[in-house]
Amino acid sequence: MKYLLTGLFLFISFCGGSEVSNNETLISSTTTSTTITTVEDSTTTTVTDLTTTSTTTTTVTDSSTSTDTNIGENKIIQKYSQEIYDAQIILKELGLYTSVVDGINGPITKRAIISFQSKAGLTTDGILGPITKSALEKGEESYVTTESNPTVNELNSSNTENVNQSSALDLSNYDPSKSCIVGYVDSNDVWVPDPCFKPVFVYRFGNTAQVNSQEELDAYLGDRWSLEKETTYVSIGKVKTQNYTDGINSPVNGMIMPNNANNKIVIGIKNDNNVRARPQSGPQNADAVFEVLVEGGMTRFINIFYESDTFYHGPIRSARPTDPTVLRPLDGVLVASGATGGLIPEIIDMGVPVISDRRPEYFRISSRKAPHNLYADTNKLKNFAVSKGYKKSNNPQPLFPWGDPNINSWGNGKNVTIKFSSQTSTTWTWNGNNYVRTYYDAYKSTSSGNVHNWINQNGTTGQISFPTVIVLICEPYIHPLQLPSVKTVGEGRALIMHGGKLLDAKWKRGSNLDPFHIVDTNGNTLYIPKGKPWISLVPSTFSPTFNN
Repeated sequence: MKYLLTGLFLFISFCGGSEVSNNETLISSTTTSTTITTVEDSTTTTVTDLTTTSTTTTTVTDSSTSTDTNIGENKIIQKYSQEIYDAQIILKELGLYTSVVDGINGPITKRAIISFQSKAGLTTDGILGPITKSALEKGEESYVTTESNPTVNELNSSNTENVNQSSALDLSNYDPSKSCIVGYVDSNDVWVPDPCFKPVFVYRFGNTAQVNSQEELDAYLGDRWSLEKETTYVSIGKVKTQNYTDGINSPVNGMIMPNNANNKIVIGIKNDNNVRARPQSGPQNADAVFEVLVEGGMTRFINIFYESDTFYHGPIRSARPTDPTVLRPLDGVLVASGATGGLIPEIIDMGVPVISDRRPEYFRISSRKAPHNLYADTNKLKNFAVSKGYKKSNNPQPLFPWGDPNINSWGNGKNVTIKFSSQTSTTWTWNGNNYVRTYYDAYKSTSSGNVHNWINQNGTTGQISFPTVIVLICEPYIHPLQLPSVKTVGEGRALIMHGGKLLDAKWKRGSNLDPFHIVDTNGNTLYIPKGKPWISLVPSTFSPTFNN
C-alpha cells in the first residue's frame, strides 16, 4: 500500500501510546488545507470528506474493501507483537525508529523497517520476515556499502545540505538547488512541495506530524504544536502477579470472579462529581474506580466494570484526556456523554472505543435536572460494545501487580488526605473493615468532613467505602484543548493503603499499553493485595497528608 499525502504525514503515538495498525486513522488538526489520497495495490478504499472544513479524514483498511464516512464507528484494531517490539528496539538503536517502543506494527514502524531494508540491500516491502529479522540481529553489520562516481551536481552543489538518510523525515522532495516555489495541489490532487523548504517534525501531546511548507509550519505552531519533542518512554510490558490466573482472577482488582460473571468486556463509565451530582450511583457497584482532575479544580470518576454490573449508573458526564490512558491496558471501552470538540478522535486514535449518549443503553431520570440526570445500564452497554466489535481480548492483562504481600511489614496507613486542587480534597479513613470517604468541596461549603454517599435506584444510601486505596502522584499538564490533566505515562510516587497499612512505593509505565507497575527504589516488583481499589490520580502540585 502506498500513500500520497497532501500537506502532511501524520503519525499517531498519542502520549507515549501506540501506533495505529490494520485500520489506520489519520487525523489532521491543522487549520491549513489537507488532502489525503490513497493508492492501494490490492484493495479499494473510498475516501469521503467528513466535514465541510479544510480537514479531510481518511480511514484506510489494509485487507478489505471499505467505505468509511463515520469516525464514530471506532474501527481501530491494535495488535501487540513481541517480534515487532524486539525489532523496534533494534531500529531505535540504529536511529531509524523515532516513536514509542510498543510492539504495534503501525506506519512509523513499517517506515523504519523499509529504511533498514534499503540500507541492508533487501527488498523494501516493510515486512518483518525471516530474512529481515536475521539482518536486524546483525545491526549495522548488515548494511550494504555501494560505491559510485559523484555526479556533476553532487560536486558543484555547495548549497545542498548533507542530509542524514537515517532520519525518519521524508526528504525525497527536498532539493534547495532547485528553484523555490509555493507548494500547491496539482490537477491529480497530488501535493507539489517547495523543494527549498526542508521538512521538519512538529509535536503535540504525543502526536508527531511532518510539515512540508512554511505555511503549514505557521499553522501548526499557531495551533500549539511544538518543534521540541516530548519525553518518550519504552513500553515495559505486563506486570508480575502472585496466585493469579487469567480468566479466573479479575484483571481490574485481582479477586476471583463469580462463575456467572458478565465479564465479556471492560467498560469505564464517566461519573460526575459536581455538587449537584451527589450522591452518585455506580461507585459502590464498580470493580474499581479512578478519580481524575478536571476543570474548575473539581474531579470526576471513571467507574470500571468487568465482572460486575448495575442497571442504574449515573450521572454520566463527558470524557477527558486522562480517561483513555487508564482503559487502554485493559482493552477497555470508554462510556461518556460527549467531550470537548476534537477530544474523542484523539481517544479513538489510542485504540479506546467511545460510546456516547444513546438509547436504550442510556436513559434520563426525572428526579434530577440535566445534565446531572443521564444514567445507563452496564449490561446493555457491554452487549452493545461487543456487538460493535470493540472486544480486543478474552482475558485483559492485570492492571496492577496483584498478589498476596505480607502487609504487616508496611507502615501505618489509617488516614490520608489527598488534595487535587484548592477547591477539592478527599480523606480516606480506615474503620476496621474498609476505607471510608469524606471530602472538602469549596463549591459546597467550608467543611472538610462531608460524608460522601452513594445512592441506588431504590433511594438506599451508604458511605462510599473501599478495601484498598491507591494514590498515584502524577505530573500535571494542560491538554492542547485547554483541559487540566495528569500524565499517566512515566513514573511517580505511589501510595498503597490496605488493612490500615501503608506502602510508600513508585509507579512506572512506558506507554498507554502498559499496566501500572508498582516497584521499590531498586525497581523490584511490589505486589498489591487483591480487592476492589479506589485509584486517585493526584497532581504532583500537592502532597498527601497523613493522620495515623
